[in-house]
Amino acid sequence: MWRLLQQSLEGISHRRSGTPCQDSCAGTATAPGQESFLVVACSDGAGSAVLSQEGSALACRRFVEVACEALQREGAAALTEPEVIRGWYRQVRQSLEEEASRREVALRELSCTLLTAVVGERAAVFAQVGDGAIVVRQGEGYATVFWPQVGEYANTTWFVTSADLEQVLQVQCGEAVDEVALFTDGLQMMALHFATRSVHRPFFEPLFAALRGAAQPEDLVVPLRAFLDSPAVNERTDDDKTLVLAVREG
Repeated sequence: MWRLLQQSLEGISHRRSGTPCQDSCAGTATAPGQESFLVVACSDGAGSAVLSQEGSALACRRFVEVACEALQREGAAALTEPEVIRGWYRQVRQSLEEEASRREVALRELSCTLLTAVVGERAAVFAQVGDGAIVVRQGEGYATVFWPQVGEYANTTWFVTSADLEQVLQVQCGEAVDEVALFTDGLQMMALHFATRSVHRPFFEPLFAALRGAAQPEDLVVPLRAFLDSPAVNERTDDDKTLVLAVREG
């Protein structure tokens, strides 16, 4: 199965202003048949959206639900067709639309990014709309599945709620991986080299090694929160931070 560690933490700018953490994450390991799967998601709510924290939480939770339901019905076959995953994102968007209607607010008030990974024993599918990144092990190093989506202007990106979701959503089906990380844009400057469009390997190696070596993944929750809130991190970013780490056992 999988070892999974995930955490969202408010940035120091949000702490100073009393703004709630607008990041969210969700994930699970599931084995609906003869094969085990990892299903994970992370999301960053738009800073300008009034209910972005509710939007990001709902998007992550709903994606995991939809993916697990599909795996229960179809097994690994669900990971081989990009249009299936696009359908999962449409269901997430529909849930956001229903929530906006229930709250009697515009859909944009729930705006959020959404990065997801579903990994089986032989195949995997990754999808992303917005900034942040998904990182996987490749040989002795690491690589991004997609580069963060950034708009024409600083601090702009796309969201699940964007009118052009179908055009900006990126989906990649491929081989299974044994290590995967998802993170929101609060960690981009530490985890990635933008000049070379590459992954900062020293950021990830000790994190994955700690997860593999821990007696239980839960033992690392407090240390991970301490790391995300450390001076070394806060000196580089004042934004909310989400990090999802998973390693295959065995």
